[in-house]
Amino acid sequence: MRILTSLMAFLMLSYTVQAQVRGGAGGAGRRAGQNTNVGHFYGRIVDAKTNKGVDGATVELLRSRYDSVSQTQKQVVVQGQTTKANGDFSFEDLPVFGNYTLKVTTVNYSETDIPVKFDIKGLAGAARNNAAQNGDQQGGAPGNMDQILSAIDKDLGNIKLKGNVTQLADVVINATPPPYKMGVDKKVFNVDKSIVATGGMASDVLKNVPSVNVDIDGNVTLRNQSPQIFVDGRPTTLTMDEIPADAIESIEVMTNPSSKYDASGGGGGIINIVLKKNRKVGYNGDLRGGIDSRGKLNGGGDINVRQGKFNFFVNGNIRQRKSVSTGELNQTNLDSAGHNMYYTHQPSNNTSTGTMGFGRAGVDYFLSNRNTISLEGHYFHGTFNNFDTYNSTTTYDPVNYPGYADSTSYFRQDAVNKSVFQNIEGEVNYKHNFPKSGHELTADFTAQGNKNNTNQTVNSYISHPDAPISTSLDYFYPENIYSNGISHNYNFQSDYVNPFTEKTKLEAGVRANFQNQSSDNLYELSSDSGKTYYPNAELNNNFKYNQQIYAAYAQFSSTITKNLSYQAGLRGESSQYSGTLYTNTGNQTYTHNFPLSLFPSAFLSYKINDGQSLQANYTRRINRPNFFQLSPYVNRADSLALSQGNPDLAPEFTSSYEINYQNDYKGGGFLATVYYKHTTNLITRNVVREVLPGDIDSSNIYTYQNASSSDVYGLDLTNHYNITRWLDFMVNVILYDSKINAGNLAGLSNEDQFSYFGKINFNIKLPAKFSIQLNGDYQSKTIVPPNSGGGGRFGGFGQPVSTANGYVKPIGGVDIAIKKDFFKNNAGSITLNMQDVFRTRVNDAVSTSQYLVLDYSRLRDPQFVRLTFSYRFGKMDMSLFKKKNMKQDQQDNGGGDQVGGGGGTR
Repeated sequence: MRILTSLMAFLMLSYTVQAQVRGGAGGAGRRAGQNTNVGHFYGRIVDAKTNKGVDGATVELLRSRYDSVSQTQKQVVVQGQTTKANGDFSFEDLPVFGNYTLKVTTVNYSETDIPVKFDIKGLAGAARNNAAQNGDQQGGAPGNMDQILSAIDKDLGNIKLKGNVTQLADVVINATPPPYKMGVDKKVFNVDKSIVATGGMASDVLKNVPSVNVDIDGNVTLRNQSPQIFVDGRPTTLTMDEIPADAIESIEVMTNPSSKYDASGGGGGIINIVLKKNRKVGYNGDLRGGIDSRGKLNGGGDINVRQGKFNFFVNGNIRQRKSVSTGELNQTNLDSAGHNMYYTHQPSNNTSTGTMGFGRAGVDYFLSNRNTISLEGHYFHGTFNNFDTYNSTTTYDPVNYPGYADSTSYFRQDAVNKSVFQNIEGEVNYKHNFPKSGHELTADFTAQGNKNNTNQTVNSYISHPDAPISTSLDYFYPENIYSNGISHNYNFQSDYVNPFTEKTKLEAGVRANFQNQSSDNLYELSSDSGKTYYPNAELNNNFKYNQQIYAAYAQFSSTITKNLSYQAGLRGESSQYSGTLYTNTGNQTYTHNFPLSLFPSAFLSYKINDGQSLQANYTRRINRPNFFQLSPYVNRADSLALSQGNPDLAPEFTSSYEINYQNDYKGGGFLATVYYKHTTNLITRNVVREVLPGDIDSSNIYTYQNASSSDVYGLDLTNHYNITRWLDFMVNVILYDSKINAGNLAGLSNEDQFSYFGKINFNIKLPAKFSIQLNGDYQSKTIVPPNSGGGGRFGGFGQPVSTANGYVKPIGGVDIAIKKDFFKNNAGSITLNMQDVFRTRVNDAVSTSQYLVLDYSRLRDPQFVRLTFSYRFGKMDMSLFKKKNMKQDQQDNGGGDQVGGGGGTR
């Protein structure tokens, strides 16, 4: 049975690797060994007593070969070299099958022989997954092959020279995980399976991820709460509209992160976007281009090159867009006694056009076998033009205000908003691997800069009484609004991991974060129908803000018994922020210092059997108010929804509890989570009424306040199953109850709402290399996430705003995509996708407060179609930048194996 298993493993991996590189092969006589030899052994030779590196030691890698003359097996030298000054050695381009012997000889030390090999069973499992899931990819294409190649880099550790032979245990190479992996602490979603998101942005990818919901403006919630967004394991200032879907490798969802992670984000957890990055030897990449149903183009490409000590990667994407939406607002204004005062009906139309460019480049420099330094940079630039039209009709309540019952006023507002956004980010990363597997030290520094400029022209037309604007114009009120914002974010982080034994591990780290933001706002008014404008000094203002966060953590994990393990951690964070509002009437300064807060986490896991496990966990997290929630600047972009921050806003704290049950069965996996979250100082919106500078009458203003608390408890079920070879599905259902205790705020009360959310994804493989993906989602009536943004950044102004007593009506929709692969090795593909097939994703939100009752519905980009073409290329070539002596290469590999000839013995 062992012989049969080994033979099957060999055949499977050989087929997979050769299929990946066949396109780069030469004629029939070319050696397969040059393309399939991808193994890598490396390590360090040290003195057993001093632990210092041994310089000039001879290291040979031997392998058993059949000698046709003597008709016996003989040890032949595959490769040989002398160690560097620090004792390092490295052997590349090795066949991954068979047994090797590492022989070390030098003066004053005993000869040392060590048997080493690559694990066949682990590689075979990875190959089977690769063949089943990424068989349509060419050699250099991203996919499970990346993980196979990275797995066969085997660190032999510190080899100590002394009188006795040092024998190292074989390294077991883990199999490649499936495209969609469910774990008790995170879910990992492979973007390669999401053809619906092809040609889109990060928000399109997240629509298909379990437990995640994305509204029509790209706002992301995780179990109906706003999460913290990470990119490559670090907090980011990039938005979901700034990251192309084609640049994403996978999505990691952490509903209850441990103490290792940033405590920010409150009860929403963390969504980590992992960008594509390849370290395969050779070169690989892809090119893509597309067009949508509004005639807008998009295109991009990626390339990765690795040889020797360097690994380079570059990817870029440019995209045009045109978004069209229609909406309708019905607003009831209340007087101070709570009686209906007047009603406003306002239909609206929005058209947004723009061009976005995203670029990313980086280099890894392998200083030595165990030291790597990486440089990486991101750049985003976007130009957007928004055109909005609002037509309002206002009538007074005939019962409460009979004297105004016959008076109807008409109001129209046309707005042109031109915005430019720019985001620059740079990273420097250092990683040191200690000889012991898993023992490592990393240090990272990230600098981010954002700049935005917005020029907005608003023309307001008023006509009354009972005279539509089309026949009578009583007043024309033009104004210009200029807004400029700049922000800088600096982050330093260092992490240390030490697995003391196979059963215990220590993790620790420190982090420092510095944020600086400023916002300038200039108003210009006109009294001669827009011929000339003059500044409005009472409205002009500038706000500057600074925040500092310091953190440190430590967590320890251990296995108590064969089936029982735990992890306990503690994170400490302190923060302070200060802001100054500069106006013509004087400056106002706001400062808040928050002392050290502790954020514990605890995980207890029990393995029922090989496929089933239970886990219970607890974490404490914080949600700090952001720049716009703190800024006292009054945003007048929408005259019916003025908004203002609150500089006295306090952060909210969340305690989160989960119990998870996981069952990995043949062909699929099931994960069930029971969760409960309790939040204090809940950040929510409310409406206040006050007279603003420059105004005569009072205005209704949306602002942020701290409610008492909130409670959420629910059940999250996820199941993934491969029904047949050509059909698989994933279904996710969440049942939850939300309670908001906001009775401490004027005009608000306590709310309790039971809701449910579900999504289902089908993947269908058809003949002739066709595939179809069908995704559907539905959300019942639910409480509006209290601290959500309330509108997309690029969706225009006048978006629905929410209060603690708000809710969203049921909403759902279906997306579909069809993909066709072609060319040799399926290197090319063309994808056609459509979002909101049945035009059912109407975002309808209701918000109530002391002075307003608002019902706002909106439909954006239904039945939107994208057509995308992509071409993947690549070559695993170990001699990309250097010429090899083919004869000598053949001798070094013991003769190799011939394609089409007799071949040797493995």
